[in-house]
Amino acid sequence: MTAAPARTSSPLGYSALLLFIAGMGGALYGYDIGIIGAALLYLGKTISLTEAQESLVVAAVLAGGTLSSVAAGAMAEFIGRRKVMIAAAFLFVASVGLIAVAQSFVALVLGRTLQGLSAGMIAVVVPLYLAECLPPAIRGRGTAIFQLFLTLGILVALGVGAHFVKGVERLGAPARLPPGVFLRAEDHAWRAMFLSAVYPAAVFLIGTFCVTESPRWLVQHARMPEALAALRRSRAEAQAEIEFREMTAAEPAGGARQPGATDSLWQRKYVVPFVLACAILGLTQATGINSILQFLVVILQKAGLPAAAAAQKATWVAAVNVGFTLLGTLLVDQLGRKALLKIGTAGITLALAIAFVVFRRLEVAGALATPETGSLITASLMLFIASFAIGPGVCVWLALSELMPTRIRSGGMGLGLLINQGISTAIAAVFLPVVSRYGYHAMFLFWGACTVAYFLTAACFLPETKGKTLEEIEASFR
Repeated sequence: MTAAPARTSSPLGYSALLLFIAGMGGALYGYDIGIIGAALLYLGKTISLTEAQESLVVAAVLAGGTLSSVAAGAMAEFIGRRKVMIAAAFLFVASVGLIAVAQSFVALVLGRTLQGLSAGMIAVVVPLYLAECLPPAIRGRGTAIFQLFLTLGILVALGVGAHFVKGVERLGAPARLPPGVFLRAEDHAWRAMFLSAVYPAAVFLIGTFCVTESPRWLVQHARMPEALAALRRSRAEAQAEIEFREMTAAEPAGGARQPGATDSLWQRKYVVPFVLACAILGLTQATGINSILQFLVVILQKAGLPAAAAAQKATWVAAVNVGFTLLGTLLVDQLGRKALLKIGTAGITLALAIAFVVFRRLEVAGALATPETGSLITASLMLFIASFAIGPGVCVWLALSELMPTRIRSGGMGLGLLINQGISTAIAAVFLPVVSRYGYHAMFLFWGACTVAYFLTAACFLPETKGKTLEEIEASFR
């Protein structure tokens, strides 16, 4: 048995530690998404890649996440949430090394797939861990911290990318340099972009050794004294006792079931929350969020901006993401999940409609792409990101962890993330071929239609869960 970490000075201090460590997991997930945009400017020049191969390099992270989602849920149930976080951190560090030394398409895809495996594990286990560890009064804000750090990871990745892009462009025109100098600079730039991810990965890895296991997982595995001790680290004594009684009462015979046993997802009492959570997860990706973030620099270039300006404005878009995620984090326990999702999906729909109209004029009507059209697309994508951040970005992880009942939470979250990552992977894999044949406006139209469906789902079917314990939410579905 792993020894419990030393006690922090207070429940508040330990909760802050939980949030920081879990947040660093979100930062790694965001870095995965954000770093590829600027790297794509040079990858195909220093490692010979076709358009389809470039799409696969982007999609490899998402494919890896798809593969690991279900496995991560099963692993989290069998060995515990904390150990899965440790494994994910080690895997991420290994993937960074492989990408940094890659000399071929195969090695590059393998490294990106390993990175995706790590990201998929993080996406399942960190929101699960936070939901099961944090007190109900701060669970909304606390779980939203994962998304906040995710957006910070994207922002840092785009900032790093813009830094290296400027370094390459400062060299001047390739024709004026000795042979091979410009190519070597491009090669160094994209490798350094990926290698910089090792720093947040190291912080996350060290931090996972400083926290305890989820108290609900401990109860499910009949380790009652450890569960109560874990609760006492993040709660006042009286609150810890009350939640401990609720948790043990929810388990048959006081938690005497066989360790690792889970209920079927298809029992009648579980079907509605499971299907609803999966719908929210799938529609979140169907807004196009991951593809827009990963191809952000490319989209802005196609809209009329030079490479350096596109990289810089992509950083501005990421900064908007951070700011509005912070705002959503502050509002989620005040306005509630349902209201924020309706506000966010309405704004996303408007932003996608603007982008569709602009790109249709460029691609169908034959209008000229200029810095002005590039600025208009930048503004529409800022609206998209702001709306996503304040709504789906903050609420999706809560929906995933809150709607799933305790007895199916790890397995259900794994399957839910499988749907989420599968849709994201499919969109990323077909993005470049589709826009090459039909234009960018076709993708914006598709994403807009999916977002309308998202708004209707949130408005008509999603229950409000703010301020309720996980056991109270589960009882409401019964």
